Amino acid sequence: MIVSRTPLRISFAGGGTDIPSFYEKNSYGCVLSSAINKYIYVSVKSHSKLYSEKIRLNYSETETVNDVEKIKNPIIKACLKFLKIDENIYISTVADAPGSSGLGSSSTFCVGLLNALYAYKGQIVSRYRLAEEAAKIEMDILKRPIGKQDHYAAAFGSINFFKFYSNGNVSIRPIDETSQYTQLIFNSLVTFYTHQNRDASKILSYQEKRTNLNKTNLLLIRENAEDLYKQIYLKKLSVKKFGEILDNGWKVKKQLSKKVSNKLIDDAYNSAKKMGVYGGKLSGAGGGGFLNFVVKKDLKSRLILSLSKKKIQYFPIKLDSIGSIIL
Repeated sequence: MIVSRTPLRISFAGGGTDIPSFYEKNSYGCVLSSAINKYIYVSVKSHSKLYSEKIRLNYSETETVNDVEKIKNPIIKACLKFLKIDENIYISTVADAPGSSGLGSSSTFCVGLLNALYAYKGQIVSRYRLAEEAAKIEMDILKRPIGKQDHYAAAFGSINFFKFYSNGNVSIRPIDETSQYTQLIFNSLVTFYTHQNRDASKILSYQEKRTNLNKTNLLLIRENAEDLYKQIYLKKLSVKKFGEILDNGWKVKKQLSKKVSNKLIDDAYNSAKKMGVYGGKLSGAGGGGFLNFVVKKDLKSRLILSLSKKKIQYFPIKLDSIGSIIL
């Protein structure tokens, strides 16, 4: 049995500028994000010919089919066809966080499945190839209106500044995991689950149609990501500045679509700000999922208690430094 482990991610700044409709017309997009120690595990093995079905799939649903074309799960179907695998096979998944919650789960799953299927075929491929091929499957083959950042975060792990160029190239600038600034980010970051899930593709599809209208805001979001990277690179980042950058980015992001936020999220965010939180943002496209706040140490426990009364659950995270691996 082959088992892959692939990290989910939190994007700090730049989300939305990694979509082709933006970076192809504006030279580049950029995102500063980090893989986290919450994972999707994918197992792949030969399926015994003693069973009546040729293919068995276990994820949030169970599928038993005899033909790849009959598979309902679009990512599994596309990956098997992409790698030309047409044999008795068993694939199952388990995740540390719910899907459709803003942590890049579909792209993480795609990267992890590709990694496991390549290992199943006896091949080892580079992280760059995993990211590129996963992005190709979701964006080009499945025509999903998403960006490229999640595939790279999942494949490479760690904390990085990604740049997505108009010609399709991607540059990866790792941030020193052992630096005081990486520690500052994770020591001051507090993450919560809102228990509200949403279909990111609907939000992103709406935003993609408004790319030209949103150009000014997306340029500000790109500038926001560059500012955060610059603060780290020049060794100037403080907890307060980190919070302010996230807060500025969140204010602009909410202008991209009315679906980015809602009453529960706005109430929780405003309540946290009144308590003294420096800033924060929602992970992913918006509409639900995970809320991130930047706080001083002495405020953390009070914030957790306050938001728990609103049924918003504390979700402790740490940095993942490995990326997608075969266990």
